[in-house]
Order: sequence, then structure tokens, then C-alpha cells
Amino acid sequence: MNKRVIAGLLVSVLALGLAFGVSAATGAQQIEVNYRDIAIQVNGQAVATDVEPFIFQDRTFVPIRFIAQSLGKMVTWDQEKAQVRVAEPLVLDESFNGKTIYLSKESQVFSIVLDGNATTGFMWTAMEYDKNLLELIGGDAVYTMNKTGDELLMGAGGTFNFRFLTKGQVGETTIKLGSARNWETVPPEKTFELKVRVNLTDSVVTMNDEDNGGAATLVMPLQKLDLLLKGNPTTGYSWEIVGAEGMILALQGEPTFKPDSDALGSPGVYTYRFAPISPGVTTVILNYSKAGDDKPTQTYKLLVGVF
Repeated sequence: MNKRVIAGLLVSVLALGLAFGVSAATGAQQIEVNYRDIAIQVNGQAVATDVEPFIFQDRTFVPIRFIAQSLGKMVTWDQEKAQVRVAEPLVLDESFNGKTIYLSKESQVFSIVLDGNATTGFMWTAMEYDKNLLELIGGDAVYTMNKTGDELLMGAGGTFNFRFLTKGQVGETTIKLGSARNWETVPPEKTFELKVRVNLTDSVVTMNDEDNGGAATLVMPLQKLDLLLKGNPTTGYSWEIVGAEGMILALQGEPTFKPDSDALGSPGVYTYRFAPISPGVTTVILNYSKAGDDKPTQTYKLLVGVF
């Protein structure tokens, strides 16, 4: 057993179950702790961490970020509030095939969950992604069988959950997943592709028309969201926000319009700026229409997770 003295900030975190509720208390003090080469296992597998666990006052302290992310949870630190937040990650399903997700480089976790049936031999696997930008937690998808109540439905299929973590690098990559039998050499029966953009945490998240149907994560309180949408007010058409949870994400001021040229009646780009209010997930929906229309000409949707 090794004893060491630690001087600095002691953070005690209780995170049983690693759900949404996490309490943390901080205080600057000098403490004496015990090191016993404590091993950490996640889902039965031994894992290494760059922060060594220790024992203090008969309690074992482990790095909350490492443990939570190993279990596919999202962890953020709010410097202003001195607050650790642990939450479920943003979850994308098959409807995001061919879409884009925006992430910050600072340890962002997200999940891709796809339907499948392992009993048929068809397995979803990760075929391609930039390993310098993303880590596939656990090295493979987690397969969960469907069940009714507490009873598993044998042969009825289930879901493949791919949990990805950003690795602190800025860049773009495309995740390519495929469903195939591992003993066959034919192309996959199904494929799934997701474009991933990883940028700086302290920057404004900018999405445009091409990102319609995609997703983005915002880190409180550093990031804001700008939606840049094409339009032309001289035609009588305008964008209207018809969906967004105001307790999670709020519009900042009035939208602005910048014409493409000085010509009369020129089309241009509307800019809508949103600011995160509290942690949660919401879908921002805007319709492009004019008075008297039964249906909008265009609809823009973006799944936004605030952490």
C-alpha cells in the first residue's frame, strides 16, 4: 500500500447508476490517500486509466469521466458553476443515414442504434471511420435482444448500439457501418453512413440547408447554434420556428437576413441564433411558407443535444 499527500481540489462525486442525477461537492484541502493498484473493470473487461484510483476515508475514488464514458455516457464540466454533469448521449437511429452530426472535440459521446437480428447471422459492424478523431467504445457494437417485459424474445431481433467518443482532435470523417454475414464476401446487405464534423468547443456551431435532418451537440455555456437558411422575403415566403423546447434552447434576438447581392428582390440567407438554456434534447423545426399556404414549401429539422 502506498500513501501519498494530495494538495489541491478534492472533488467527491456520487454517481451510482450513472444516470442523469449527479451530485458533486468541491473544497480545497490537503489530504492523505492510499494507493493499492486498484483494478477497474467495465462490463467484465479490465481497463486502464490515466488517473489512478485511490482510497480516502475508506472510500474508493475513481475518475468519473473515464468510468462514465466507458459506459457510453456523456460527461461535461461547467467551469462557471463548478458542476459535473453526467447524461445519456445523443442517440441517432436509421433516419440519420446520410446525415451530418456536429460535435465538439472535448470528449463528446454519441450513439448510433440500428435494428438487426443477430440470430440470422447478419451483424452490423463498423467498416470505416477516422480513428484519430473518434473512438468506438468497447471496439464493437453492443447487441441487445428485444424483449416483452422481462422476457427475451428469442429470434425476434434486437438493436446494435455503436457508441463513439471524440478524441480531442478537430476534423471531419464519415462513419460507414454495414450489415453482413461474416463468412460471406458479398457487399453488405445494408449500409449506414453518417458525416461527423468535430470542431473547437468554444466556437459557434453553424449549420445550413445541407444539414437538414442532422444533429448537433452544444456544451453549456460555451457554445451557441447558428442556423443559416436560404430564403427570399420579397416573394412573401418566410421561415417560422414551429418546434424547439424553450427550456432547453432559446432564440437569441430576431433573425437577420443577408441578401446575396444588391439587386432588387435578391434571395439571401436568414440567420437564426440559438443559445442553450439547460441540459436536454430537443428538435428544432422551421417551416418555410407564406400566408394562406396549407403546407410549407420546406421543412428544416435538427436534433440538438445540450450538455
